[in-house]
Amino acid sequence: MKKKLLSVLLAAAMTISLAACGQSSFDEKGSPSSEGISDTSDSSTQQTEDQADADSPEEINYYGFDEPTTVKIGISYAAAPDFTFYGGETVDNNAWLDLYKANNIITDVLYEVDPSQEQTKLSTAIMSGDYPDVFSSNASEYRNYVESEAVADITEAYEKYASEELKAYMENDGGMALESLRIDGKLYGLPRVNNDPYASAHVMWIRKDWLDNLGLEIPTTMEELQEVARAFTFNDPDGNGQNDTYGLALDGINIINDSLGNADPIFNAFGAYLGKNGLTYVEDENGEIVWGGANAEGMKAALQMLQDMYKEGTIARDFITMDYNTIMEEEAGAGRCGIWFGPNWAAMNPSATATQKDLNCEMIAVHVPSGNGERAMAYASSSAGTVYYVSSKCEHPEMLIKLFNLSVKYQNADNCTADEYNMYYGDSANYSGWKTSIVYGGGPDGNRTNAALVASVESGNAANLNAKQIENYNSIKTYMDAVADGTLDPADSAHQRGLALYTVHIGDHSAWSVIRDMMANDDYVLAAYNGVPSEEVSNNAATLKKLLVETIVKTITGAQNVDSYDSFLDTWYAMGGEDAIAEANELR
Repeated sequence: MKKKLLSVLLAAAMTISLAACGQSSFDEKGSPSSEGISDTSDSSTQQTEDQADADSPEEINYYGFDEPTTVKIGISYAAAPDFTFYGGETVDNNAWLDLYKANNIITDVLYEVDPSQEQTKLSTAIMSGDYPDVFSSNASEYRNYVESEAVADITEAYEKYASEELKAYMENDGGMALESLRIDGKLYGLPRVNNDPYASAHVMWIRKDWLDNLGLEIPTTMEELQEVARAFTFNDPDGNGQNDTYGLALDGINIINDSLGNADPIFNAFGAYLGKNGLTYVEDENGEIVWGGANAEGMKAALQMLQDMYKEGTIARDFITMDYNTIMEEEAGAGRCGIWFGPNWAAMNPSATATQKDLNCEMIAVHVPSGNGERAMAYASSSAGTVYYVSSKCEHPEMLIKLFNLSVKYQNADNCTADEYNMYYGDSANYSGWKTSIVYGGGPDGNRTNAALVASVESGNAANLNAKQIENYNSIKTYMDAVADGTLDPADSAHQRGLALYTVHIGDHSAWSVIRDMMANDDYVLAAYNGVPSEEVSNNAATLKKLLVETIVKTITGAQNVDSYDSFLDTWYAMGGEDAIAEANELR
């Protein structure tokens, strides 16, 4: 159940590449059969009529073409081990194909491969010169494609054909990812916007019931955190008479991460910023871009604190073998640790699991304690992960824009009806959903969802919620009602889901209550550079992060002296860090 719940929370990566687009040789009778699935042609045709008519200066067809136009695609999703077709759908017969067809976009499958072979297949095609007209890749390859002139300038196409929904989607992160792709003011691709950098800030999670049992207050400074961690380790906070608890859980395998056990918030509290991949850009007092870990004094202060905690046993001795999953299931989830740092969902699984062991378990989100006498700040950055392109040979560069328009409209519950959302995002019963679409356009909506859920829970009125929000509202209400009438069953999956969502959204100590306060107080250090790095810098990033993680872990365990961080900095710059910072200053 625990892994299944996590899989619901974490979206899988999109794995579809696209190929040649042009006028179709098929007539309207050449449409694929709808046998075996619900007939969506009538509603799709109506969508076309309602949304777009002639492609003219006055009326632009944002979602399709006036004449059948072919887009060849390479498919890898169907062979993915975690993918299942629903409702009798197939590669050749599904709701998304019907929607495309209704908008005169005719798909022609060029190849079908296993996800592990997708990029190899695409690379081979590009090298041969006979490559897809529309395709996707990791952002690290963006500049290579632009410099090789393999991809088209889509600046004008985006300005002309981007729907209002698509423009709003690109603003989910404040426009950071889209702007990161501009080179000399021009766009050569569109990003998949995966996150809101503000909403992605990590918070501190702590066992409120343990604090209450020991008569302790929520720690607001790192000194207070150390005191609470000692009490959680040595004073039997769960009252079971056993020496089976400790203070702070850390992911020793990937100590700088985007999940449970992240240590970056601790460094943030001392004025250093490592981000989730260790390559961060901040401005110094002279307006120059420097590395977020260049604050040696702040880094050493944080490392000294962590080293002291490890020596006294308030950090687990075996933390170096723990990853986020271990913390989620065997540490926080099993009621062993009382403090960890992580994103807004970092108590969902642990709370649902730990409550089965201890019905009084209460996990709450709080601000990251201060380490230097000032409010702890979070590093906020956003850059493209997956980028979609149009070949410089393509006759219709607007094809990508229109495909994105359709995906953003029908893969976001705020933009369509409940039935449409179930059809095109997927309901795991009748429709296979977004993975069968050519472009993924489901965007982060945590901010809007939280505001809507809080208002509905407080008023008891869910009339203004969309389909996705209503499902979450019902789960939260089920949990709250069970608590109120004394019928809470921690083994009930419905109660577990409601509790998990409650930790994210509801109450003064939900994750979103902390994040909203951070937003109100501007508790963020914005990235000084969000551009897509060169391939050389991207390749070096993994080596630099490995060096950073090893240095942090060895210092915490005492294998290295805290002051050795100074020599680490010299090595970091020599191994590619200096080039990364120079590039950021040059390209900003």
